[in-house]
Amino acid sequence: MNYFQLKMEIINEKNGIYTISIFHDNSSCRICFSPETKELQYSENNDLTQFLKLKEFQLRKLLHNKRPNSFFIGFKLNFVLHDGLPDTSYYDLTKITVLDNLNNEFNVSKTRKKTPKIPELFTDGSFNHVKNTGGFAILIKTIQNEYLMNQVKTKRKGNNLIELLAVIEGLKYLKKEKKIRIVTDSQYVIKGITEWLPLWKLNEFYTANGSKAKNITEWKKIDALIKNKYLEFEWVKAHSDHFENTICDMKAKSISK
Repeated sequence: MNYFQLKMEIINEKNGIYTISIFHDNSSCRICFSPETKELQYSENNDLTQFLKLKEFQLRKLLHNKRPNSFFIGFKLNFVLHDGLPDTSYYDLTKITVLDNLNNEFNVSKTRKKTPKIPELFTDGSFNHVKNTGGFAILIKTIQNEYLMNQVKTKRKGNNLIELLAVIEGLKYLKKEKKIRIVTDSQYVIKGITEWLPLWKLNEFYTANGSKAKNITEWKKIDALIKNKYLEFEWVKAHSDHFENTICDMKAKSISK
């Protein structure tokens, strides 16, 4: 996958519309964007403008995800666009998200077909706000259709962080496996690994708001664990009577108490 590193700077504001200069190599152009109406206009027509139009889905996603208070004159950000996902198909939750990182090329795609006879890793995390404790569970289904279960109690706080800890624990256990399917109800996990992580790595883990991403230590651990791996991510809706997800949910809540 090809990645393109760019820079932006907000240089003007009028009636809630921000003028943003964008730079790539020795080229530059300006765009105008309204955080309120989401209207995007291109002020020039050069090669960089045409490139941005081709990547408009990604550009809009970046601008839409910025907090309103992060729009101000003088705001600067290094950011990354690429020639792969995400695009509109990325958000089809009924499809399997595939990350082919066997050759460390980080190719992401979508499919409806599961690879047969690969280990499956089911995870879930829980944070008990009353007791201020957390826990997670991992359930591994081997290619021999045997189940392996583990519960871990943790003092770490936050549902998203605990979801990451569960995946880390499972990937550690399956470190010798080249192909793994991860089944989770956490979009934070799926999007983080397949969409955000490669961009954060190129941008020193800065977000669209100009602040550092959360849980950087855990993301770096995951990055190391997914090298030379082929991963499939299957999203399941929480509390939807999915057999393995229900077990992980029950075990995570139990150990967190």
